[in-house]
Amino acid sequence: MTSLACVARSRLSERFTLDVKFAFDFAPGRPIAALFGPSGCGKSTTLAMIAGLVTPDEARIVLDGIPLIDTAAGFYVPSESRAVGLVAQDGLLFPHLTVAGNLAYAERRTRGRAHAPRQEIVDVLALSPLLPRSTRTLSGGERQRVALARALLSGPRLLLLDEPVSALDEVSRWEALSFLERVAHRFAVPTLFVSHQRAEVARIAQQTARMDDGRIVTCGETSEILAKSDEPGSIPNLFRAVITIPGRAAIAGGATIELPSDKPFGGEVWCRLASGAIALSAIDEPETGSARNRLAGHVVTLEASGQRIRVAIDAGVTLHADVTRETARRLALRPGTPIACVFKVHSLEVLP
Repeated sequence: MTSLACVARSRLSERFTLDVKFAFDFAPGRPIAALFGPSGCGKSTTLAMIAGLVTPDEARIVLDGIPLIDTAAGFYVPSESRAVGLVAQDGLLFPHLTVAGNLAYAERRTRGRAHAPRQEIVDVLALSPLLPRSTRTLSGGERQRVALARALLSGPRLLLLDEPVSALDEVSRWEALSFLERVAHRFAVPTLFVSHQRAEVARIAQQTARMDDGRIVTCGETSEILAKSDEPGSIPNLFRAVITIPGRAAIAGGATIELPSDKPFGGEVWCRLASGAIALSAIDEPETGSARNRLAGHVVTLEASGQRIRVAIDAGVTLHADVTRETARRLALRPGTPIACVFKVHSLEVLP
């Protein structure tokens, strides 16, 4: 298990002071954490402090029990010695080198640190056809894959991803997230992912710290953080499904759902379902209406906001549904209550 603890404060302007405190434990099967919040709230600056690219006024940042910076003790590890890999939005590749040249440069700067075999990284990120190409000819998604490979070849103890897919189109964005997730799990690299997009965080991170105006608002399990009631409107539920027959798929726990997709048998897909698209009903309530998907589960938590209640349900996958106070009263919702999640087939979005 790898741990990261960050306490940092820095006055960045007359109107903005960054003052953050959070900690994450990265474990097998849970390699990705996220910093989530609106643009300009200090997420990227926080990453830069962890990487050693920005020096805070006061800080103690500790990776696996070893301080990277402790201003009170006068201790500072230079950025090049931190074994922290940073992937930025544009990839920051060397334009005068080929893809192979960019990877070779990273290998020369490992300072003796171990890393996964180069060929394995190339294979996982599907880079073989790109190796002889100039980085100037790459698409946005290809650039991000090369940047990720270069970071891995530097032998990082921690990988920092600063809005790495924000500049990509929708299809490329979800493909890139799949590569990021695959890499973190395959190579067991603790990864801190930054984004202002709920769907990205819900898709990729197991734990999240939510930032606003330079401060950490809350920190914990991603599903709980994204379900907080002070976030207006629906939130996306994202979950994996495996196609059993065209138009039907199995989710975690063994339940099956109908999908608006004709993808072939055996393929794995990601599904997105808005919290506002889910209706709740009693387990024994007769099926009515046109909604063909009905998942049995039980209530985990309830969060009230005005006249709405956001309900977290364990239905094999964790789903969040928004209901009125009257519905919550009628169904006697409380933690542990058996409940059915009902939603229409075309409320589901099958992501590319």
